[in-house]
Amino acid sequence: MPSVPTDPAPFLSTITTASSALVAIVGGLLVARFVTLGSEQEGAQRVLADAEARLAVAKTRAEEAHRKRLQFDLDHFFSREVIVAVSNDVVDAAGLREVGGYSVLTDTEIEHYAAVVAEELSRAEETCRALLSSDGMPEPSGWEDFRRTHPELQIDIEEAWEIKFAVLTLPPVRSRNLPGLGFGRLPSMVTSASLSDAVILRRGMRRDALKAQEERSQQQLEDLEGEVARLKQAREAIVRPKGLALGLVILIFFTVVGVAVPLFIMSTAPKDLTSTMADTVFSLFMAGLVALLCYMTVLALRLQASGSRRGGRGAASRS
Repeated sequence: MPSVPTDPAPFLSTITTASSALVAIVGGLLVARFVTLGSEQEGAQRVLADAEARLAVAKTRAEEAHRKRLQFDLDHFFSREVIVAVSNDVVDAAGLREVGGYSVLTDTEIEHYAAVVAEELSRAEETCRALLSSDGMPEPSGWEDFRRTHPELQIDIEEAWEIKFAVLTLPPVRSRNLPGLGFGRLPSMVTSASLSDAVILRRGMRRDALKAQEERSQQQLEDLEGEVARLKQAREAIVRPKGLALGLVILIFFTVVGVAVPLFIMSTAPKDLTSTMADTVFSLFMAGLVALLCYMTVLALRLQASGSRRGGRGAASRS
């Protein structure tokens, strides 16, 4: 007995209507989530930018605090005696420590600044020699007058210039302590032995204050670095959310098999609903529906697990 032709329109319309409703609901939820993520990203970026700006300020302050403390230690160690030793070509840390005594400075820091002092001494000698030859040789006590006479001098380490000026204006007199350049008649040196207890105490208090400021600045820098790292991780979690890409792929697949395919078949105006057509359309519809339901189940389980972990951490912190 021949089969009676069945109009495929009701079946295809039902599949299309049901799929369209599901696509609209799920698509609306995904769009809302994308909009929320966009707002969260903007907020996270603003917070991160503010933290990075504070980090830049903290870095500048930490570097400035370190520079001040280091310069204080360098100025204390590179006394006139040590500068004279540098002028005598003693630039290694061990040799300078024998002259300057104990210092918290590292060998690298001492040798680096010794090179700076040596360069300053060389520049001072060259400049003073040229100016003295044009001015005539002044009296040894005339350094202050000489400096006022030449305000164009670019002096970074004044004692280096004063020493070179004295060397160029004094007759060479040898000294057993400072052989080779005749520094025995240089202006008297200020040493730690000649400093009063009050001056030494003030110097120690000043260094303690600089050291404490450096440590505070470094601690603030480390705290802000940790905060910026956490904010970057939070922003990355928002920028790259888990599961949304897969949800979008499933939604597109369901739209194609549940809406586009039935509509395409109806556009060809079929006269009969064959078993092949019905099985194919229904199988594709069920495959998309199952994929969508599995995706929603996975999201629900993930949210439940995340909530359980947060609850456990909150209880642990309270205990």
